[in-house]
Amino acid sequence: MQAFFKELDAIVDAGWAQIKQGAYWKFSLDNPTPPALYQQLMLQVYHYTRYNSVNQAACAYSADPEETTLLRFVYKHALEELGHERMVLRDLESVGLLPQDMPAPLAPTQALIAFLNDVAIRKGPIARLGYSYWAEDVYEHIQPILDRFRTDLGLKDEQMTFFVAHSTIDEKHAEEVRLAIQRAVKTEDDRRQIKEVARVTLWLTGQLMEEALRAYLAGEEGLREAS
Repeated sequence: MQAFFKELDAIVDAGWAQIKQGAYWKFSLDNPTPPALYQQLMLQVYHYTRYNSVNQAACAYSADPEETTLLRFVYKHALEELGHERMVLRDLESVGLLPQDMPAPLAPTQALIAFLNDVAIRKGPIARLGYSYWAEDVYEHIQPILDRFRTDLGLKDEQMTFFVAHSTIDEKHAEEVRLAIQRAVKTEDDRRQIKEVARVTLWLTGQLMEEALRAYLAGEEGLREAS
């Protein structure tokens, strides 16, 4: 199993390396964070987080009822993910960036939501562990971006509850995900599906960040043309 975790870690590291070569990452480290870009990204986080509890619970439909340990993990994890998107709304509201009318999610965000729904219904809880594996242990990678948010926008911990409070929750979840993988993964197909879901969901997350930057830049261009 340790060899499998090394393979997963290599996939995750490669995914983040690609994201860090992207336009969003470079823009964010080279420029002060514009409030409108922060808003755009956090709205995408809100949209996909809304469905995390639902698609986690939906995995049960494709599970073997005899897999009681795995199902306990699914039910518990789904309950603990419930309502986390409200932290995003509170964080945006605390800095005056909560829109009156919620815009639709950007295309990559919709694709991420749809992909996870498909994984949940068609493939089940073992495959979805590929998403949970990296998503619950993300803070080492995103810390430079969080630091820019905090510094550039003058955010306090109580205005970053999704990331600050969530990090404590996710630390426990990351351990539980590893334990679930150790207990549930039995076949080469299980391992293949987990790796594929990890790869695709991380790539879609990178595309979400890229599209958030494009939407922000397009908005800025529109404002310049209007003036």
